[in-house]
Amino acid sequence: MNYYQTSTTSTVSERQVIKANPNTSFPTPFSSAVLSDFGLLVLDYDAKPSITDSQKVIEGDIEVRDGVAYQTYSAVDKSADRIAAELASKQKNVRSRRNAELSATDWAVLSDTALSGADETIYINYRTALRDVPAQPGFPDNALPEGPHQQPEEGTWTYDPINFVWKAA
Repeated sequence: MNYYQTSTTSTVSERQVIKANPNTSFPTPFSSAVLSDFGLLVLDYDAKPSITDSQKVIEGDIEVRDGVAYQTYSAVDKSADRIAAELASKQKNVRSRRNAELSATDWAVLSDTALSGADETIYINYRTALRDVPAQPGFPDNALPEGPHQQPEEGTWTYDPINFVWKAA
């Protein structure tokens, strides 16, 4: 448990209080007498605010209400540089997953593939859809197309090669 030390206006853990006072025996959890003697208040946490993708949550001041200290939080706008960096990182991750899927299906388009003409066409179209992902509206937040090799394990499924999804049969 964490506490707010009123004399230093800092947060401390039980362990830190015990370590700072090696010649004192403490009950655990700390009693109200210990809290009072050491100028400690139980530290509770306010709910964090809802935020958008262009915001972040930061810790605010600690407020004392009814003998309890509360860590407060605020929503603030992210800088344009940070938003751009997060978007670039997200795009890189999606491209990396896409490239892994392309590599995993290279075998399907080799000249010596054992696939029938129809199955080979399904894989060719799937790989084209993967390559088109960065150009789609909503990139990088849209899902990657599902491949014909990614059938869910439980239940009966059919593959839709037009929309690149598995549908429950």
